[in-house]
Amino acid sequence: MAVDLVLSDGILIVNDRETVQSLAIDRGKIQGFYKHGKEPASRKTLDCRGLYILPGLIDIHVHLRDLNQSYKEDYESGTMAAAAGGITTVVDMPNSDPPVLSREVLDRKIKSATSKRYVNVGFYSGIPKDIKSFDTSMVPDILGLKVYPHSPLAKGTIYDSKRIRACLGLARRHNLPLLFHPDSSDKTDIATSKEEFFLIHSCESEIKSLQMFLDAKVEYEAKLHVCHVSCAATARLIIEHRAEHTLTAEVTPHHMLLSGGDFPHSDGHAKMLPPLRSPYDTKMLAQALCQKCAIDCVVSDHAPHSNNEKTAPFLEAASGIPGLETMLPLMLTEVFEGRISWIDFLRCCCSGPAAILGIPNKGILAEGYDADIVLVRRQERYITGTEFYSKAKITPFEGRHVLAKPITTIVGGEIVYHEGAFNVGPGIAGRVPIRKI
Repeated sequence: MAVDLVLSDGILIVNDRETVQSLAIDRGKIQGFYKHGKEPASRKTLDCRGLYILPGLIDIHVHLRDLNQSYKEDYESGTMAAAAGGITTVVDMPNSDPPVLSREVLDRKIKSATSKRYVNVGFYSGIPKDIKSFDTSMVPDILGLKVYPHSPLAKGTIYDSKRIRACLGLARRHNLPLLFHPDSSDKTDIATSKEEFFLIHSCESEIKSLQMFLDAKVEYEAKLHVCHVSCAATARLIIEHRAEHTLTAEVTPHHMLLSGGDFPHSDGHAKMLPPLRSPYDTKMLAQALCQKCAIDCVVSDHAPHSNNEKTAPFLEAASGIPGLETMLPLMLTEVFEGRISWIDFLRCCCSGPAAILGIPNKGILAEGYDADIVLVRRQERYITGTEFYSKAKITPFEGRHVLAKPITTIVGGEIVYHEGAFNVGPGIAGRVPIRKI
């Protein structure tokens, strides 16, 4: 019998080396790999000569907004941006409006994403002020718990050692990772100058927060995940406490590739939390990712805002940048220019994120795995925010030279995006919600 689709004569990465093979897809799964001329009969064939056949990227740190913040982004525009960027699975953060602290809000987000999605979508939940009131019915439909010590989702919550231990205990009881934003500042800390903003959200603040969670983790051996590591000292502290199964960490392309001194910070173009750091920090983060393996994955921290919110004066501007359409080109440029190996790219952008959250059958090109695939052309181009499918068009990577372009994105065997156009409408491809093993 004919398979559904053959990707013929593309470049696959086998043992860190490029090799030309064909890949067959049937009923949403990878059916097998073939040499030229040995492919099975198929209902459709895509000529992939000159294209890289890679696992679709898995981005476990995305703010898709929607609900009361649909003017910033919604599940349609956000997942279109993901598909155009070669990302086939995204996991949505809970600090939406309203925040995910109840089954009712989670269900609203699931319903909206189900009808609007172009890729797979998973979810996190926050933790209510009264931890005993946490709705355990959410557990099958979430991939982790996320907390923001510097800006709690539940008003009046204080993240002292007792609270942190209780959150870790909750995570362990339900076999979920606890993700946290490492920042020990207080929501009442209002900066009156740019210098004060960077002081409030300093590396010292990031390290202090991490240390508090590590101290609590001694008592509760739960899975702890450190979000968007931005400082060299934070990476060193993670290395000292390295435990692949219970302590993991992530980094963003902007913290790896940009430094604060590159921008005047007159408005919010390059304003984010945590802020951009020094060139030394960027260098050490790259080493922590590739040489020390202290950082497990790369995430976009896609945090879209309206143009007015980003072009306001720096102190008034919103923190966060779009990243779904820049992550793959930026990271593959690092590969093509020899700073990152293929093995590290595939680990940090594909298989690693799936392992951290226990997402089954994704992140690897292997027989029987989900056919979530991106075809990429090595091509010189420049990042242009006005071309984004995201509603957020302002990026600190504007005009940056990159060497990779996603050409085709396949989700569950369905060709979603091809040569700059979408082949299917919303709500067709992918799963909502993504569930763990």
